[in-house]
Amino acid sequence: MEEKKIKKSDFITTENYHIRLGENAAKMLIEKINLNFNAKYNYKNDKNYSYQNILQDNLQQLSNFVVGKKKEIEFNIPAMKLHRNDNLKLKEKISSMTNEERKGFGINKSTLWHMKKNLKEGKTISVYDKVLSKIQTLQ
Repeated sequence: MEEKKIKKSDFITTENYHIRLGENAAKMLIEKINLNFNAKYNYKNDKNYSYQNILQDNLQQLSNFVVGKKKEIEFNIPAMKLHRNDNLKLKEKISSMTNEERKGFGINKSTLWHMKKNLKEGKTISVYDKVLSKIQTLQ
């Protein structure tokens, strides 16, 4: 939603007048969710497990509680961390960056061109930490 990739036209109305997400937008959303569910998080015994496996383990615990195999239930769900440095403000700053600003940040002319091109195409961008810290001080 932050990327404003989903538009009103991405929704459809069924014959029963239910509003649904269209096929292409649903696929895009599922891809984003899968990326997060396959990420590894510190879980039991300080080992890394995918969020999908953690959720499955918690559901198994709930099931054991409901059928009486366990008297207590303890959910342990680590907070999801989104690893990214391409937030909306940064995207807007890069999209509107002038040549003079680019030079001040130490961004190569062709690099800025590629970043702007990727943003227009809805792709993610990578920004080196040194440049990112300079840009974020202005936000």
